[in-house]
Amino acid sequence: MKKNIVTLIALFFALSLSAQDVIWKMTYDVAFPFSSTKEFADQVSWRGAALDVDRLVNDNLAIGLGFSWSTFVEKESDSYYEGNNLLIHGTQVRYINTVPLLARFSYFKPLDVVDTYATLGIGTTWQELRREIGTFAFTGSYWQFALSPEIGVLFPVGNTFMTAKLRYLHSFETSDAPALSYLAIGLGFAW
Repeated sequence: MKKNIVTLIALFFALSLSAQDVIWKMTYDVAFPFSSTKEFADQVSWRGAALDVDRLVNDNLAIGLGFSWSTFVEKESDSYYEGNNLLIHGTQVRYINTVPLLARFSYFKPLDVVDTYATLGIGTTWQELRREIGTFAFTGSYWQFALSPEIGVLFPVGNTFMTAKLRYLHSFETSDAPALSYLAIGLGFAW
């Protein structure tokens, strides 16, 4: 895991060597669960953030890296859970933590007042599924292949930009983990 983190940090710095050709975006994300994500934790995620860096190849095309995090939580009182040869009754709290790590390919289209962009992210998602009931906790963590289309706008504000985006993330089902999908709305800054 340490090698992966060091590699990602090195790639972030390599992409940002020429500052005038790089766009950094930091956003606060609110995510809405779909499919298996919604079945496990049906609540909107108010806990999310994203950091993206895109290096312009020409006036309209960019390549980059994206890192984000979202947590879904659902609390269910008076519930039963059957698993691992146990039948447990009590208040159940279910968590999904997701951390997508994506290579990004973006197309930028400047308009009169704003710049618009469309991005396709390809990479992996680490997810942790956790179910707590009483004093018991059942946890699983998984890596999955992920695709993430995104559209957004950049508004100039002084020497920086405000940004708004709509990002869909889909991590594909594996033999160990269910498919994960959600739609995130992000607001933040770009420079």
